[in-house]
Amino acid sequence: MAIHKLAMGPIMLNVVAIDQTEGNFGPQVCFTGDTGTVVYVSLTSATSQLDRLKLDFETAIGQRLHFEQIKKDGKTFTNINRAGAATAGEAAAAAPARAAAPAMSMAEISAVYAQCVDAAMATIGVKLENAGVPFDGAVIQSAAATLFIKATR
Repeated sequence: MAIHKLAMGPIMLNVVAIDQTEGNFGPQVCFTGDTGTVVYVSLTSATSQLDRLKLDFETAIGQRLHFEQIKKDGKTFTNINRAGAATAGEAAAAAPARAAAPAMSMAEISAVYAQCVDAAMATIGVKLENAGVPFDGAVIQSAAATLFIKATR
């Protein structure tokens, strides 16, 4: 039986058992996954997180749950989510992997950036000018940089 400490990072478990125990810091809940890995969460945190998910100690068995600790304002909190409800960390991890952009020569980079500057001038520059809105080179540079980043990813 491997114990996973949430301070070491998040984990997903297919929950097969939930037991209340007494730990070094008071009442705890032991979540056991189908691989034998266990996660201990304080009784207060476990109850409130499961309530938020409309689960209890019985209905959580058989669920795939994601456990994580977050730090906010100097305090540590435990979050439990259904595996299908992506947390911020999961969303980033689940984002489709992008193929690395092929290496470009400086001439190729300059050509792409020049196209981005031209596109920024033809779009936002023209629109702002037609609307009588004053703008400077920083607006064009910003728009060109946004286009360049998108184009080279």
